Amino acid sequence: MHPSADATGRVALGRRGSDYTNPPAHGQRREASRRVRPSSPHRSRVVLIQGRLLTDPASPPSPGWVRTEGGRIAEVGEGAPPRSERPDVGGPDAIISPAFVDAHLHIPQFDSVGCDGMPLLEWLHRVVFPAETWWGVGGHANITTGAIRRLVRQGTFAFAGYLTSHAEASRAAIGMLERSGLRCAVGRVAMDREAPEELTREDRWRASQRPTPSPVLEPHGFGRSGGSVASGGGAGGRVEASANPRFAIACSEELLAEIGWLARERPSLVVQTHLAESRDECARVRELFPDDAHYTGVYDRFGLLRARTILAHCCHLAPEEWALIAERGAVIAHCPGANVFLRAGLFDLNAARDHGVRIALGSDVAAGPDVAMPRVARAMIEVAKSRAMCVRDDAVVPTPAEAWEAITRGNADALGWADAGRIEPGASADLLALRVPETWRDENLIGRLLYNWDDSLIAARVLAGRIVDPDTI
Repeated sequence: MHPSADATGRVALGRRGSDYTNPPAHGQRREASRRVRPSSPHRSRVVLIQGRLLTDPASPPSPGWVRTEGGRIAEVGEGAPPRSERPDVGGPDAIISPAFVDAHLHIPQFDSVGCDGMPLLEWLHRVVFPAETWWGVGGHANITTGAIRRLVRQGTFAFAGYLTSHAEASRAAIGMLERSGLRCAVGRVAMDREAPEELTREDRWRASQRPTPSPVLEPHGFGRSGGSVASGGGAGGRVEASANPRFAIACSEELLAEIGWLARERPSLVVQTHLAESRDECARVRELFPDDAHYTGVYDRFGLLRARTILAHCCHLAPEEWALIAERGAVIAHCPGANVFLRAGLFDLNAARDHGVRIALGSDVAAGPDVAMPRVARAMIEVAKSRAMCVRDDAVVPTPAEAWEAITRGNADALGWADAGRIEPGASADLLALRVPETWRDENLIGRLLYNWDDSLIAARVLAGRIVDPDTI
């Protein structure tokens, strides 16, 4: 599809076919742009970005430019930028991509990667629970700072994630995330049993109070409507509260009912939890909830399956569970690296597609060993190929373009962020300028990026319209 002029004489950006070897000459200039008024109240300076715009990973990137203002993309144009303006970021040979989105991670676990050799439940008790206890009693500032910098270094500017059950440490971390400018749906972990007392104490104490405090920590200035507002620091307004019952094993029926009530009261509230990650976990849930038909039914009974619910893992689901998740419109966060690391299971992409379940992709640090979303996307492809070799010949194997789409626009859409993960007017100005070898500029560009990913490929980072350095953010 070629560009076509609208009534104003401007030209809308379009795809240019699939021939990576014959893109338009980068020196050719066209009077082509799309513009919107920035809607953000935070007036950052205007940034002009030039390069080959990766608007659709299934098509070759086209020469163009992006102007950002107020933290959003104000204008997108084709060809060279206006002659009177010098680009702040990129150049004719840069690849301009949306920044990455991670659908599932644990901020307090960033220093716990690589503790191998244990199944899920043992790993939680021997590695994660001690790490989260330390985070809550003194380690949160350093670990959160390190996590923010690692995410920015790898080009991840948006995520859905967990803190711990410690309200004060979680509140401090939320403030740090607000000031960083990262976009996130994040919340303290709710849990009141089957874990060390240090991690269950606060939810048990809350239950004894009248009136009972909410298990959900609100970012500064958060309103009951469920939408975040400007916080007065950093980019502001990019941190969204979520309710995070850890998983059914760690939550009493009373706690699940409380969070379910909150979810009904606030339909836009994000709910994050884990589901059917390992067989031992599923067996324990059957012991704790013997009257429920299956694990997924536990969450459904308490009203926790909904359009803004993110269910991590889902490696061991019966057909009726797939059907129920699809009916409720919940999202599954597929975490291929974590599932392999813990030998928990191989996610069934065929079942997800057959049932029409929405899928997102998550790193799941620290069970997931890699923060870099391109390597997580590569892991998704490799796990799918393993299923094709070992489980079923017709296993779905995503293409590199589909994998790249998943960690940008796909994850953003799954998380309900229609203005993230894309290059278009009005979208959040979260962009990466990539520097790639000349030999990569062919039909295998996306595959080369996925299989050779290193943060040194990122020449510049634009976070909420600001050029940022991961070492100083």
